[in-house]
Amino acid sequence: MCSKCTFKNSIRNGKEVYALSKRKADPRIIQKRTRFRELRLAKDKSQRAMSLDFDCSESWIRSIEHGRCNPELKFAFRLAEYLGSTVDDVFQDLKDCPFF
Repeated sequence: MCSKCTFKNSIRNGKEVYALSKRKADPRIIQKRTRFRELRLAKDKSQRAMSLDFDCSESWIRSIEHGRCNPELKFAFRLAEYLGSTVDDVFQDLKDCPFF
């Protein structure tokens, strides 16, 4: 068992039940993607218009722009091409990411 897991007991139907529950995740740093927004506005597109062009939800585009989510690699290349830039330019925060 890892150090982030704890046992949590509860009573269900008169029986004591033990379940493995995780503690809250460590806070992570979220960097807004200002370059993404700049390129989108330079193209005179709203988040809604981009979502319609890519056939995805507006909240997905918003989450990518605010740095809460990262797109799949294929989608990142499509976004960069749509914005007339490179993946490295659009997603500057991922350039120095230790996982890639």
